[in-house]
Order: sequence, then structure tokens, then C-alpha cells
Amino acid sequence: MHERRIIRLYISGVTPRSVRAVENLKAICRELGESCELEVIDVYQQPRRASEDGVLVTPTLIEKSQGVVRRLVGELGDRRRIRQALGLARG
Repeated sequence: MHERRIIRLYISGVTPRSVRAVENLKAICRELGESCELEVIDVYQQPRRASEDGVLVTPTLIEKSQGVVRRLVGELGDRRRIRQALGLARG
């Protein structure tokens, strides 16, 4: 059984970049099934959470899995780039 991946996606409101990032991450989590948990955090609504995780730029993805923390900052419109950053084999 695989360890559960916890993915936090920090966004700034409902912008085209934010929407694209959310759609891409939801699709990747659907592929991973129940082993993936996506949490979308709007920094305008929850600035403290962003501060606690050291998020200065959006969109920012923070993934915690198997004791490893990964960060991906900036444009999240390229699903292949996201998959590579998450250490997933398929591109």
C-alpha cells in the first residue's frame, strides 16, 4: 500500500492561472486515486496558512509524501512538469 500524498496548492483568488493549476492537480490526483489528497488554499482567504508554509508567490504547490517535502512555484499549467516535480514516472 502506498503512503498517502498530501498536496497543498496555494493560489491567489480565481484567476486563469489558479483555475488551470487546480484543474491540473485535480486530474493528477484522480490518476493517483485515494492515495492523493489535494488541499487548495487561497492566500487571500487564509494568509496565515501561507505564512506558516513560507509561501511568498502563487501558485505554489507543496507535496508531502514518504517524509519528503517537494515545492513547485510558478506556472502550473504544464501537467508534465507537475508530474516530474512530484516524482511520478509518467510525463
